[in-house]
Amino acid sequence: MRSSDDPLVFSARARNSDGTPTLCSTPCDAKLLPGDYQLRLNGVAVDGSVKLAKPGTLQGKFESREAGRQAAWLGLNVGGIIGGVFITVAALGGPSWAYIAGGGSLLSGGAIFALTYRSDRATVSFSPGEPLDMRGLPPPIPAQDNSSGPTPNAGLDRPSRAFGAQARGLGFRITF
Repeated sequence: MRSSDDPLVFSARARNSDGTPTLCSTPCDAKLLPGDYQLRLNGVAVDGSVKLAKPGTLQGKFESREAGRQAAWLGLNVGGIIGGVFITVAALGGPSWAYIAGGGSLLSGGAIFALTYRSDRATVSFSPGEPLDMRGLPPPIPAQDNSSGPTPNAGLDRPSRAFGAQARGLGFRITF
């Protein structure tokens, strides 16, 4: 699994399985059987299923819309407060235009909320083989128990700080 942005939590579950999904945090390698998989990135489901038939690299992209959701809630709250103030002033004997201003503020806050509130989006693309920036590097350090970290004795066979001893970038290699 690769990501050009921040590290992603990757989850793969066979399409017709209710079992525990394969989980890892990029960069990571996982062995998956050929078949259709439901994928998730940072807990957000990827639309449709992905068919894996040969070894390759999955490129994940996670689009967080958290800032837009925060703006949506802010717009809804500010519009509601201002609208409520105007309607209260009009109800207590204020000018009649205050009803219009209050209704407009409430409507504007609701419109801002409807236009800017969006859920996060996750997409994945597949390319056969290793990522370009990892080709020609030494083989990865073996991991224990489906973990993406090195084994306790992995550094004994080669120095961990030597040139090319660790893969660059973020990656997820599928092997069968």
